[in-house]
Amino acid sequence: MMPRTRRPCGAPGGCIVTFESESQNSGWLVRKATQISSFSDLSRILLTLAAGFIAFWQVNAQWQVENERAARLAFREFLTVSMNNPAYSRPDLLERQYTPLEYEQYFWYVNFMSQTFEEVFAYVPEVDAWVDLAETQIALHCAFFDSDEYVPELYSRRFQDTVARIIAENPMGACR
Repeated sequence: MMPRTRRPCGAPGGCIVTFESESQNSGWLVRKATQISSFSDLSRILLTLAAGFIAFWQVNAQWQVENERAARLAFREFLTVSMNNPAYSRPDLLERQYTPLEYEQYFWYVNFMSQTFEEVFAYVPEVDAWVDLAETQIALHCAFFDSDEYVPELYSRRFQDTVARIIAENPMGACR
């Protein structure tokens, strides 16, 4: 490595001495600066995309947890009502006619149940266990859904289709 003087040592401000390898390295850095900058920019873009993907995944996972929680809360409230009114929760167990007051209570019980399962279908439509539970309850009350008291237009298309399918299949023999 031979030193090269860029400014004579007697000049005002002192002398500047550089080595050949230094000037070669700085030349390499100048030549590669665009490539290094491009790589740095690409790295930042990839890191940003990865961070965005991870954030989206976390939000989606949290959303699923919250939906499951909301479905559980709605169903827990329905279970409380069912336990307090066992004659309405299993109408096939009572082989008698309801009084007008009892029928009115049953009417609102089934509407409450229907709204609960509307929430279940809205919050966790892809969870088979919840859908099976809703279908079982609808089948238990199939006679109500097959009567004039049931107004399908008040419910979602998914709920209407589920009720229609269960009435057609009549899995528990409670319809008609």
